[in-house]
Amino acid sequence: FCFTCLPNVSKEHIRFAAVASILEIMFFFLLMQICPLVNKAVEDLNTELKTLNVLAKVDKYAEIEYSMVSSPEVSKSSIDLSLKGEFYNIGKHQEPPFSPTAISLPPQTDKMLYIALSAFTPNSAGFVYNKAGVLSLYITDDMVPKASPFRLNTKTFGVFIPQIAKQFPGLMMKLLLKTEESPKVSFEPKNATLQTSATMTAYAIQPNGTLSPLFVLNVESSVTAHLFLSGMNIAGSLSLNKMKLTLGTSYVGQFQVGTLDTIFQMVLKMVVIPIVNAQLEKGYPLPALKKMQLINPQLQILKDYMLIGTDVQFIS
Repeated sequence: FCFTCLPNVSKEHIRFAAVASILEIMFFFLLMQICPLVNKAVEDLNTELKTLNVLAKVDKYAEIEYSMVSSPEVSKSSIDLSLKGEFYNIGKHQEPPFSPTAISLPPQTDKMLYIALSAFTPNSAGFVYNKAGVLSLYITDDMVPKASPFRLNTKTFGVFIPQIAKQFPGLMMKLLLKTEESPKVSFEPKNATLQTSATMTAYAIQPNGTLSPLFVLNVESSVTAHLFLSGMNIAGSLSLNKMKLTLGTSYVGQFQVGTLDTIFQMVLKMVVIPIVNAQLEKGYPLPALKKMQLINPQLQILKDYMLIGTDVQFIS
């Protein structure tokens, strides 16, 4: 590095240094002083980059990789690192059936560090968790708030679907919510949205514990993602925008699906989303150097990516 930092001074130049301007001589000796400092700064940077959490474990199902995909780009005012930012199943790295889109960062100079996270990262997480088979949830009556007038039993559902109360009188019920495909996150200016396609299967619980299927609904839902920073993690919470139900299969005859909208909106808002939010609020690790802390971070949602601008400090 020192060879690129120093000017190419030959013997001839030194021999006739007496006729060189005093500024050239001062510049030469200044570079002699600066070069070791630059060398040390680069060595220190290399040491810090080695502490980057290239592979961070998220939970027992997933890990996230932040390896560099290209060499750092160094300019007069900044160093740009292109990192992978992809979720994988632990021990099995399989690429998703979609690719990241290129993003272009706006000029920013107010903060020491900027981190741009494209929609590819949370979408790779959805692919991983869906493939692991963990995006499913059994819902029972004890999970419904006691103050709710709707109960998961055949008496409540019999009001809307009389056949249920006739065929399965006085029984408790269980619901199974399961994603049919990976959830999809999209970023628009000031807005992050999650689209999901799932099925909701309703069962009557027989006295001996066996489950009798009642119906299967297709559930298309859209939720808003509220993103925030928690320490060195990106975290979030969801709120329901809209939901659409269609009948997949019925074991109790035909019925009007629209009559169940109120019940299933309650189930999503009061049971499912709080469970998901409890997980999301734990957060997912950002790429970070060892002992790095974010100071006064700011998060923006832009087209196709989120941008975190922050000052940093390193603790000893």
